[in-house]
Amino acid sequence: MTIEEVIDRAVQTNQSVEIEYCTRNGKVFSCEISQILYSPYYGGTYIQAFCPDWGVERTFKVSRILKVNGHSFSRIFWNQIGDDFKKIY
Repeated sequence: MTIEEVIDRAVQTNQSVEIEYCTRNGKVFSCEISQILYSPYYGGTYIQAFCPDWGVERTFKVSRILKVNGHSFSRIFWNQIGDDFKKIY
């Protein structure tokens, strides 16, 4: 399963997730996101989400998401993660 598929699942199921994100300037940070939607302005390669820790809505480029709930999905398959993905922060 790819990061894109995991994000799509979070959008479809209205799940909150913790992401690790790399900005275009190379700064990496982690944050919880909820109320995740595909960006109506930028299209399906971007998501809009509410960040409860900061109290703001932000836009994220999906390809810059490095991890979801602590898991990097480049080499991990869904059946290896199981219910741990459903953890809500």
